[in-house]
Amino acid sequence: MRVRPACGRLWLRAGFGLGIVLLIGQFVAIIPAARSWMNEHSWVNDVLQDTVYLLAALLVLARAVARRQDRGAWLLMGGGLSCYAAGTVYWVAVVVKVDPPPYPSPSDVMWLAYYPFAYAAVVRLLRARQAGIGASAWLDGLIAATCASAFASVMFLAGFAGGGDGWSRVVSLAYPVADIVLAGVLLGAWALSGWRTERVWLVLLAGMGINTAANGFRMVETASGMYIPAGWTDALWSVALAVIVAAAWQSPEQVADRQPARALVGMALPALLACASMTLLLYGSWHAGVLPRTSSLLAAGAITAAIVRMLLTVRAVEALVAARRQARTDDLTELPNRRLFLEALERDLNRRDPQAPMAVAIVDLDRFKEINDSFGHHLGDRLLQMVATRLVEAFGGTGVLARLGGDEFGVLMPTADTGRAVETAAGLLAALRRPFALEQVTLHIDASIGVAVFPDHGTDRSTLLRHADTAMYAAKSDHIGVAVATSGADDDTGRRRLTTLEELRTGLDRGELVLHYQPQIHLASDRCTGVEALVRWNHPTRGLVYPDGFLSLAEHAGLMGRLTIQVLEMALEQCRAWRADGLELTVAANLSASNLQDPDLPGYVADALARHGVPPTALHLEVTEEILMRDAARATAVLTDLREMGIRLAVDDYGTGYSSLAYLHALPVDDLKLDRAFVSHCDTDPRSAAIVKSTVELAHNLNMHMIAEGVENEAVLGRLRQWDCDLVQGYHLSRPQPPDRLTPWLLQRQTTQSPTLAPAPAPAPAAAPVTVTAMPN
Repeated sequence: MRVRPACGRLWLRAGFGLGIVLLIGQFVAIIPAARSWMNEHSWVNDVLQDTVYLLAALLVLARAVARRQDRGAWLLMGGGLSCYAAGTVYWVAVVVKVDPPPYPSPSDVMWLAYYPFAYAAVVRLLRARQAGIGASAWLDGLIAATCASAFASVMFLAGFAGGGDGWSRVVSLAYPVADIVLAGVLLGAWALSGWRTERVWLVLLAGMGINTAANGFRMVETASGMYIPAGWTDALWSVALAVIVAAAWQSPEQVADRQPARALVGMALPALLACASMTLLLYGSWHAGVLPRTSSLLAAGAITAAIVRMLLTVRAVEALVAARRQARTDDLTELPNRRLFLEALERDLNRRDPQAPMAVAIVDLDRFKEINDSFGHHLGDRLLQMVATRLVEAFGGTGVLARLGGDEFGVLMPTADTGRAVETAAGLLAALRRPFALEQVTLHIDASIGVAVFPDHGTDRSTLLRHADTAMYAAKSDHIGVAVATSGADDDTGRRRLTTLEELRTGLDRGELVLHYQPQIHLASDRCTGVEALVRWNHPTRGLVYPDGFLSLAEHAGLMGRLTIQVLEMALEQCRAWRADGLELTVAANLSASNLQDPDLPGYVADALARHGVPPTALHLEVTEEILMRDAARATAVLTDLREMGIRLAVDDYGTGYSSLAYLHALPVDDLKLDRAFVSHCDTDPRSAAIVKSTVELAHNLNMHMIAEGVENEAVLGRLRQWDCDLVQGYHLSRPQPPDRLTPWLLQRQTTQSPTLAPAPAPAPAAAPVTVTAMPN
């Protein structure tokens, strides 16, 4: 019949109640008056002892049956206690009635059977709580086991005479050895568990430890003839059994993370145990013959294990220090990494006088993504290593120079005010602008540096870094190298910039870019022979966004190459449509820096022309002076391949950059496009007029054609016509128009001659491009 749960709980409560009564009775028996009565009625003490052992075994077995958790361990413990109880009952019922009592007897076998069960139960509990055991834990367990065994052996072996022969001698030796081993197993298992502070574990170890101690006291008392039945030793046995039962019935607990406490115990206890073993050895050396040889060997083993453990600890600390250093060091450049930089900044801010200045700077390499894409990550990594070395040499001061990630570096200047910080940043920038001699090519790079100063631009880490990042972006947008955050820096600037950048990425994916076209006039024939295509972003919520609202972001994020490709594709498609309508126009596109670093560009252009059915002679590509001067050798190689295909090349925005006759002579270019800053004032400013006129003459003397943009009135147009300029464009002639509005205008000019604009495209020599540019108009 199955016992109902309520009935089972009732029996358990009755068992626990009986156990408490028996425990109280055991302590009452220690009182001299009660002990005299017990001596007269010895059967009472026998019944008391038998009942205590049997009840403890039953309660532990009941726990194993009632709960699944650790069932195997408690079945083993219950089996051991059952053997011990059976031995006690057999002793009282049979052995004591024989005169003289036999030794060894079946009771001894049953008592000794308790130990293997106890060992197995402890090991089973340990395995359930500790999946993997490291070398340090094994050494801790060895230290604890040998130390505990050393002290237990003093108690159990000091009075061991080893009398008798045969089985009596074996059994007499088995008791102390079993208790010594149990002491070692208990403390060693605790060490192997990582010095767990779980309640069930500690209570069980305490109960079994008390039992082992009681066995030792009984041996000493027996050897000295001082053992008294129903005395303190019997009471200790009863307490040990009660504690073991309490451990078995501990409620399951959610073990909290007590790592700091366990770490403290794990460091302190092995050291204390080693010191205790050393003390035991010293005591034995001072009192010759007192300490058993086994105890000395065990103590020496504990000390040896402690020495090995110390060596492992030293190695672990060294490894921890190395790991900490590695976790705060950039693998590629061996500079401090972002984590260390942020920690140093936070630490310095916490210790800083509110009035003492401190500066942070963010250094960002310009167009590094283009180098990576063009030359590969191996060369990019090597360049970063060289940049790091050069920055360290240029910095050379107190503070922290770290690589924050990618091509971004951080500089912490603990004592720098604004002036000192700008001076340091300028030194870093000058160092980076010197050429870098790499394996395949010599590169010129530039950087943008943003500076923020404590407390003017922020008093906490995030604010300072945000303002430094905003200043860096301003330096990049304005091409000024170094910028200092303003006192009223807008906290939303960086957030808006990131939002716009992500929207631009999405816009490129969705094809949100559109082209507007502005007519160009060939002055020799007074005909409209080409158009310049200007890129716009048709933003889904902000409407039409002009180039100055997104091009600098695209350049900073490495999107210019992708953007230029999309513009080229749209321009070639429109050129094909115009040719289908009878408008024989050529098409041009601006090349970005990343395009000129791409050796596959000529192949891509040839493929695009073939796909759209546009001949190479109809394509006109423009490159700004600034891009040409960044890496003239690389640019020359790419441009030469393009020119050999039959594509005409032009220098855009001529006069605004590094205008040099040397590169005009060396580079494979066909046309000059003079910047509007000179053209728009040539009718009123004599100096602008001189520049425009001399530039037209220069272009013609170099067998190049001259394109003037920014024609805003009739007077400017007349001057350009007078100086024999080849092509002109500007608001005076026409504003940029979308293709659906411009196409009817172009078709009308085929049949109607305008005083200014010719009706049909004349076969002008290599002029009249459809110019695709990324410059705002």
